[in-house]
Amino acid sequence: MPISVNQNLNRAQSFKSVLSPLNSAQLQAQNATVQNNIQPAIQAQNNVSAPAMINPGVQKPVPMQQNQGLQNNMVSTPNQAIAGQNSNILKPNSAYMPGVGTVPSGYFIKSEEGHGNEDHIIKKTPLTGAKIMADKITKDIFVYAPKGMQGSKNSNFYEFLSLGIIPYIAGSAGLIATSVAASKFFNPNDTKASRMMAKNTIAGVLLYAGMKWLGSKVINAGTKALTGVDMEMPYKKVISELPENGQEKVVTEFHKVFESVDFPRWDLINKQGEEHGNRYEYYDNIAKDKLGCEEPLNAPDQVVQPLIKQALTKAMAAKSIASFLWAATGVAIAAQKPFSEFMSYQQKPGVLKVVKDFVPKFTKTFAESAKQLWKGSNTASSVVGKTLIIATGAVTALGLANVKRGYKIDKEPSKSKIDYTKDYMEN
Repeated sequence: MPISVNQNLNRAQSFKSVLSPLNSAQLQAQNATVQNNIQPAIQAQNNVSAPAMINPGVQKPVPMQQNQGLQNNMVSTPNQAIAGQNSNILKPNSAYMPGVGTVPSGYFIKSEEGHGNEDHIIKKTPLTGAKIMADKITKDIFVYAPKGMQGSKNSNFYEFLSLGIIPYIAGSAGLIATSVAASKFFNPNDTKASRMMAKNTIAGVLLYAGMKWLGSKVINAGTKALTGVDMEMPYKKVISELPENGQEKVVTEFHKVFESVDFPRWDLINKQGEEHGNRYEYYDNIAKDKLGCEEPLNAPDQVVQPLIKQALTKAMAAKSIASFLWAATGVAIAAQKPFSEFMSYQQKPGVLKVVKDFVPKFTKTFAESAKQLWKGSNTASSVVGKTLIIATGAVTALGLANVKRGYKIDKEPSKSKIDYTKDYMEN
């Protein structure tokens, strides 16, 4: 049975088959109405242009009234005509594209008003990152992978990179399953030790992902606090795909404004500023809050943009190094004895009690494991544990210090210096 992407969770296409016949009929009716309004107006203008005969029984036509009627009845632009003909059938929201249908905003993120089919920055909330990740994983499994296996001409490099998370998930699940399944092959005396190692493996996999994510967040938060640059600023990209099998589709991708140091989406930042009444609002805020400028700059974008690129380059390098050190520290903490006892929790109380007790118990276990990693069971393990913890903190702190270094502007205006002792000759 061939894999069909159209059978997956695509909300954009589901409305098109219903709306297209109605839209076509309504468009014909609208065109007929416009033609009926245009013809009398043209005839009236032709009559005005000819010499008027004096006839007491006939009222003289008034050109301005005819022209005003024409302007009121005509639709000024094709887009307005299409919007008018759709309004009688459906009240389109901001994410409606004529001839295509409703633009999907993502499986877990609601559409926003006032943007339609244009790329735009998303309002960030504490759960925005988690929703985008859930949306990406869902599309990886149900959309991107089938498209790639079909050889779709609409598959792109973003989808290829997005699929990179699948091996991480599959590999982690395979490692856990192998560790757990191996315990039954040992003799009864070794089964207990094998199960304990399997539980440590589970904790290690979870803490690897969790600590790596936490390390990235620390660098991101530090960079934003020091420079005002949010490396995680998200935006929604709307893409009209090439027709396949006689069908058109509109898809959405979620990117970061600063995911490319060479080509940040300055246009989206400027557009957001224009919506707030100041095209350079973002740069003015950075210049005032982070660069110490008391007065607005003459060209804030030209001054601040190079500094933002410089900070992004340093921050990305720091995040790449620090996040893996954080992940290694997490694995080392998970290998300690307190986490083995934590994973061997046998009591089965009510669900509410488990939820209530989990956070304090996990926090206590994490602190005890970190303390045990620092002390070590012997001299060698103590040295390794202390080195790992100190290196993680030092790289994070030095990386953020390097981001801040050089992030400033010369507040004093440049002065031209002329050596009056030299002779000058005018041509």
